[in-house]
Amino acid sequence: MATASGASDLSGSGAPPPGVGAQAAAAAEEEEREVVRVRVKKCESFLPPEFRSFAVDPQITSLDVLQHILIRAFDLSGKKNFGISYLGRDRLGQEVYLSLLSDWDLSTAFATASKPYLQLRVDIRPSEDSPLLEDWDIISPKDVIGSDVLLAEKRSSLTTAALPFTQSILTQVGRTLSKVQQVLSWSYGEDVKPFKPPLSDAEFHTYLNHEGQLSRPEELRLRIYHGGVEPSLRKVVWRYLLNVYPDGLTGRERMDYMKRKSREYEQLKSEWAQRASPEDLEFIRSTVLKDVLRTDRAHPYYAGPEDGPHLRALHDLLTTYAVTHPQVSYCQGMSDLASPILAVMDHEGHAFVCFCGIMKRLAANFHPDGRAMATKFAHLKLLLRHADPDFYQYLQEAGADDLFFCYRWLLLELKREFAFDDALRMLEVTWSSLPPDPPEHEVELVGPPSQVADTSFGGHRGRPVRQAHAEACQWRR
Repeated sequence: MATASGASDLSGSGAPPPGVGAQAAAAAEEEEREVVRVRVKKCESFLPPEFRSFAVDPQITSLDVLQHILIRAFDLSGKKNFGISYLGRDRLGQEVYLSLLSDWDLSTAFATASKPYLQLRVDIRPSEDSPLLEDWDIISPKDVIGSDVLLAEKRSSLTTAALPFTQSILTQVGRTLSKVQQVLSWSYGEDVKPFKPPLSDAEFHTYLNHEGQLSRPEELRLRIYHGGVEPSLRKVVWRYLLNVYPDGLTGRERMDYMKRKSREYEQLKSEWAQRASPEDLEFIRSTVLKDVLRTDRAHPYYAGPEDGPHLRALHDLLTTYAVTHPQVSYCQGMSDLASPILAVMDHEGHAFVCFCGIMKRLAANFHPDGRAMATKFAHLKLLLRHADPDFYQYLQEAGADDLFFCYRWLLLELKREFAFDDALRMLEVTWSSLPPDPPEHEVELVGPPSQVADTSFGGHRGRPVRQAHAEACQWRR
């Protein structure tokens, strides 16, 4: 390799042909962009730290993939609670560990903190039944938004080109959240205080009468809104939040109801071939399987081999829904909604009933005409323009006032923007903000038939599933 002092001798007999050095440098730079070296430090209580080193391709490494790598590297399959952070710099240029909570955070870490290597820290938290676990910490929006980092250096990648815009959006969003926080700072009565501990089993029973009937549904939702639900109680309370139970059921009636609906689900599951053509059924199953195999695989409940029982249950649940709801069928994103429900219920039949409950409200989001999502975008635009006109004007000037970067947030109710266990808390608080809407008789497990006649698949009515799926994908693009 030629040094600086020998640059004038490049034309000599021992020098490489012109352009070879530049090509080698370009190749080295390209290789450097394709690989990020990672060094990880694991911290757990009073145990000595452990270290691991490896390299990843930032183009194909999502947060879920990184979590799966760390689980295998440190044998964390039995540890559900751990946090990941990376060493970056705050606004004052001081080194500080910043949380990795989304793919967005990971992209920022790759772009700004990977030279000479990305330094990660894995903190093992106490388990939920550990006496060391403190009450839930309350983190204000400004604490989260204030963790954005300065660019360490410019790089010629598309991600880096977009980072200044990203950082500006984070700053503006922080101002918006601050205003929203001020708007929501209403006065509370003595009996209702914000940010309570999670709802416990003993407290939940105070909302039931002597026959086990839920007597104060609105108050229960308000209580959950201010504190969430203890993890061990979720499989009971979520059925109320997802409007599974009709009004007035006693404890015994609720048990009989769920058993009967589970048997109904098993019957529907056995009727796939009678409800869909072979071509459509094969298309549905393959589409569902492709999404299931990449949904929340870093979480212990879905970790393991691809034919694991929980992955099969998620696949069968979604396939049954698609077959029994031909107007909606299956669309990408439904697996993200069903995954936390199945993990909490830990029962395929019960999870299907709850999924039908939530899809009664969200099915329109997946309709290929896009009207429901267009309405959500219109409402969000009006709200943002009213709440923070400066930020809205900034988005207009940047050409981002269509708010399409919020599409996944609206479609999945922010489920993928949080770590899995945090998403459970966020989802139950979000659901509790909605008024009760129990079924008049019971949750319908079968949707209406497709409204458009088509006999192209052996006399089956309705558009072919592949056609409807293609239309939905085309609209989203």
